[in-house]
Amino acid sequence: MGLRKKNNAEIKDLSKDEVIDYLIENPNFINDNVDLLNQLFSLNKNEGNVISFEDIRIKSLINENNSLKAKISEIINNAEANEIIQNKLYKFANELISKKDINELPSFIVEFIKKEFPTLNIELGLLNIKGLDNLDQKYFNYNIDLINEVFLQKNPILLTNKYIKTYGLGKFKDEKCSIVMCPLGLDFPTGIMFIKYNSMMIEKNHQFDLLSSLAQTVSFAFNQFIQGQ
Repeated sequence: MGLRKKNNAEIKDLSKDEVIDYLIENPNFINDNVDLLNQLFSLNKNEGNVISFEDIRIKSLINENNSLKAKISEIINNAEANEIIQNKLYKFANELISKKDINELPSFIVEFIKKEFPTLNIELGLLNIKGLDNLDQKYFNYNIDLINEVFLQKNPILLTNKYIKTYGLGKFKDEKCSIVMCPLGLDFPTGIMFIKYNSMMIEKNHQFDLLSSLAQTVSFAFNQFIQGQ
């Protein structure tokens, strides 16, 4: 393919952005015009430019390959981290289910999460209903409206100024970390978990997944005692 020459009247100066826009709109242009681009690069050979367009393409492919390797490595690392988390949740669920005394549950939950998930700090808020009435009264400081509203959302909710003002949660007002309220309850509201965590420690797209799993596991454990009464 030879280079086509235009008359001066036909020549138009293109900006860098216009060239980039054209290439974006015509993604096959480079592959379809390799010979032409090699000719363009070879025009300056006598001026010291001895790098062909093919050389540049190879370098680009190498960079793309390195980028793909990095992404694959990240996927593998995430998978390994997820497997570790799943194993911890499995252990958590098994030990919770094995508890025969409801009074063992709150302290075990707090201690397990503190040990296995050190970036999290939790506090329980429960409804004083049949099956839970033997628990320490410190867990029943939250009104039913708050618990029901959180429960209706079905998913963890980030604690906002609205919730703080509406439900008198002023003790959380000056917290520097993120606080999430997770609903506890399968067939009916059991309570909530206030989970304090550094949002930077949990990947943004999955930051509520672990919290949801923890809440569901705790919920199941409490409901064992409620349904057994």
